[in-house]
Amino acid sequence: MILIFVALKAESHAVRARVSNRQAVLDRDFSGDQGRIAGVPVALVTTGMGMRRSRIASACAMDSLAGIDLVLISGVAGGLRDDLTVGQVVLSERLMTCRDDDFQPERIVEAPAAWIARFATALAASGISCATGPTITSRRPIATAADKQRAYLQSGGVSVDMESAAIALEAERRGLPFVCMRTILDPAGEDVVGARLVDQNGRVRQLAAARALITSPRMIIGVVRLLRNLRQATHSLASALEAILPRLP
Repeated sequence: MILIFVALKAESHAVRARVSNRQAVLDRDFSGDQGRIAGVPVALVTTGMGMRRSRIASACAMDSLAGIDLVLISGVAGGLRDDLTVGQVVLSERLMTCRDDDFQPERIVEAPAAWIARFATALAASGISCATGPTITSRRPIATAADKQRAYLQSGGVSVDMESAAIALEAERRGLPFVCMRTILDPAGEDVVGARLVDQNGRVRQLAAARALITSPRMIIGVVRLLRNLRQATHSLASALEAILPRLP
């Protein structure tokens, strides 16, 4: 079975729609579904946003679910390299936590090279292009184009999220192979409008959103763009998973 982690339900909708024979999996620290994607047994688990939430939820899921052959860390990510576009698939060769002030790497975990090669081969056979490189896991949203550029220059990471390294470290500790495959939500040159208006479950903080819209009405344009990007990125991810999972040897 492939255990697939995403941070938020909004990231999982398109993937969940591809899961057949779906059965709910409920626990105090995580929720998800088990079933099959293109005939391959999977469990799709949402962790909540951020390193602490993802570490707790992923550990609980790894304890609770039997027969895990691979941990797949997934969802959407921010682009740090200029050539990455919305919906593009990124395979992470290594995952890093970074300091908030200067983006210098702290903890580094190398992804299993054999599994990365399998995914890259399956993607190529499916006609899906992908980028590879390091991914950084940040404790806070990297929301501006200027900060993304600084993060890229200081860390060498090509993409950023807020969960992957924590889950990878948990999988490595247990001796479970893992792959991090995400799709790009926001390109490097694009500010993420409204990134700080959601809580760790992805719910909008209504008072904060109301204040932001009053003080900056143009924000609504950025929010609409972000939602459009989210639809594109999550559908790209779901299509990639459906295409490649049966091709993994």
